[in-house]
Amino acid sequence: MRYGTFVLTPDRGWFHPKEAAFRDHDVTMVAIRNITLLADGTVVLLNELNGPTSNILDALAETEDDMIDYQLTDTDDGKLLRCHFHPTELVDSLLTLLEEFAVLPEYPLEFVEPAQSSLKLTLIAEEAALREMIDVIPEGVSVDLLRIGTYDPESKTLFSGLTERKREVVRKAVEKGYYEIPREVTCEEIAAELDCSAGTVAEHLQAIESQFVTEIVPAGYDTTARESMRPLGSS
Repeated sequence: MRYGTFVLTPDRGWFHPKEAAFRDHDVTMVAIRNITLLADGTVVLLNELNGPTSNILDALAETEDDMIDYQLTDTDDGKLLRCHFHPTELVDSLLTLLEEFAVLPEYPLEFVEPAQSSLKLTLIAEEAALREMIDVIPEGVSVDLLRIGTYDPESKTLFSGLTERKREVVRKAVEKGYYEIPREVTCEEIAAELDCSAGTVAEHLQAIESQFVTEIVPAGYDTTARESMRPLGSS
């Protein structure tokens, strides 16, 4: 089994118009946690976003013709948006290729350049299938192959499930002794290394710690109180 890591960049700057609407409303796309093409041709997508709730809702309202329904959830590190929508021709073509070549995406898919919707993804398949699929990627999207290698499922860790920015933060925290006893560095000092605010570092580390603990010790609590269920057209 092989894997290929690629960056896909749509020539027009977005895979779906909602991405342009998000940018217009100062909402940052972080990652795609899951995406599924349904039998009826519609798509269900779980998106990680950063931005005010009101801005996200305003952006969705601008693209409501393509939307069927959505659910927006607050997390400690941003927002999770589950949306059911009608895909563009480009999105439909790309998802159909995954099925045709029996290729599995490894989540999350990361937006490495949100301003252009450049999406980094790792696909798992036989190498021949990966290379054949690249050759038939539809027009309108640029493909940069970063690497191809042997896929080792044993290498799948909690760390690899983090977004690239979170990995950078926690790697620096470990490197500088944040988790030593006693602690050898502050959030302010880590922030200076990463050219961001101490609050951002603290938020990332808190979210990472929460994610790791939840994975290690399965919780049975009800999170519905933190969710905002909004059918299309509701106020």
